[in-house]
Amino acid sequence: MTTPETLAEVLKTPLRLNAREGDRILVITDTAIEEPVWRGLQAAARALGMRPTVAIMEPRAAHAMDPDPSIVSAALDPSNGLVVYLTSTALAHAPMNDRMLETGRRFVLMEELTAAMLDPEGPAGADYHAIDALGQKIARIFTEGSEVRVTCPNGTDLVARIDGRPGRSISGLPIVMHESGGGGCAFPDGEAHVCPVEGTGQGRIVFDLTAHNVGRIETPITVTVKDGMATEIAGAREAEIWREVFRKHGDPASFNCPAEVSIGLNPRVRPMGSMRTDKKMYGTSHIGLGDTIALGGTCKAALRIEGVIATPRISVDGREITRDGRILID
Repeated sequence: MTTPETLAEVLKTPLRLNAREGDRILVITDTAIEEPVWRGLQAAARALGMRPTVAIMEPRAAHAMDPDPSIVSAALDPSNGLVVYLTSTALAHAPMNDRMLETGRRFVLMEELTAAMLDPEGPAGADYHAIDALGQKIARIFTEGSEVRVTCPNGTDLVARIDGRPGRSISGLPIVMHESGGGGCAFPDGEAHVCPVEGTGQGRIVFDLTAHNVGRIETPITVTVKDGMATEIAGAREAEIWREVFRKHGDPASFNCPAEVSIGLNPRVRPMGSMRTDKKMYGTSHIGLGDTIALGGTCKAALRIEGVIATPRISVDGREITRDGRILID
């Protein structure tokens, strides 16, 4: 039986890595998150001598949409030691998070987290220091590179410029993402990514594993990219879901693509049909559309949406980094 007490033991991990005894912890959650999960996080914080507060709201209509103004104000309170985004839609690219970064605040992304993801033998129990060591090597390749290419036997063939864009290892450990000192990580975690230069993407992306707003993909979503913009989203039911999200909540900038090229690093992830874990799976790649501000880019968009390719081949300036679900660097 899953109880807050059993989940609390696993949820101590991100708190130990990102906060200290005595810190005020604000947990932002919503009514679509399982109650034992947010109660488990609250219990974990208390057990570690921290001071948790939980703010519960209705789910947002789409990823990258702000919480209610009162919660935004609470998140930006400088007395918080850490803010946890335990919500059913992603806040990493919401306007609130841009302000968190600009004002030096710290956060942990736990969007879409479920009790099933907190099995200590699963991704939550991974060796995050080992993941970060690998992630830092890939991040350096991105930072020093000029061009990234993603291909796959499924039909993916995408190229974009990355000149001057820093690579990052996101591995459950706190990282600084802004000159103010603001930054954070995710949990469960494990990826190395780069934000390509806007306007440079060319080619085609075929998402075949998991996608935001869709979950597990049965019929691939094919995105055509020209001059850094998604010009077509094709497929079956999954593609129609995406097109509807863009119609309802998007703006022209939301079609910016690729907004991110990332390599999954967590060897304990098995596909669950959720972006929270699946995009972190070792050897996969998730690619984003839309907003890039939080990653150091220049595109301010109403939406941020991502999908996962199961077995990509990723290269930087001709040097192959991944192939067939394997990472090819030591």
